[in-house]
Amino acid sequence: MIYFDSDYMAGAHPQVMQALVESNLEQTTGYGSDAYTAQAAALIRQACDAPQARVHFLVGGTQTNATVIDGLLARHQGVLAAESAHINVHESGAIEASGHKVLTLPQHEGKVKAD
Repeated sequence: MIYFDSDYMAGAHPQVMQALVESNLEQTTGYGSDAYTAQAAALIRQACDAPQARVHFLVGGTQTNATVIDGLLARHQGVLAAESAHINVHESGAIEASGHKVLTLPQHEGKVKAD
């Protein structure tokens, strides 16, 4: 089974490393106002076929999950996840801190089956 527990568990793809080396000495503005961020947002809009979409970059997966789940769910709603899911195992209660329960389901090789 392939584990996608965390992006911190493996090295970067060689193309990512090459891009970092090539841009390492560039000075750019921070906080998302640089050309790289604009290009990434444009590529995301294109991939989603949503040219007018607003793209927001967050610092990590846990923060992204917490922000989106809190924004989409009503206070009484929860999240269904495999017992082994990152949101259940590694996010240390971040979702439940906003009042949304993570409800775990049995899994096989990281997947939940509807019976």
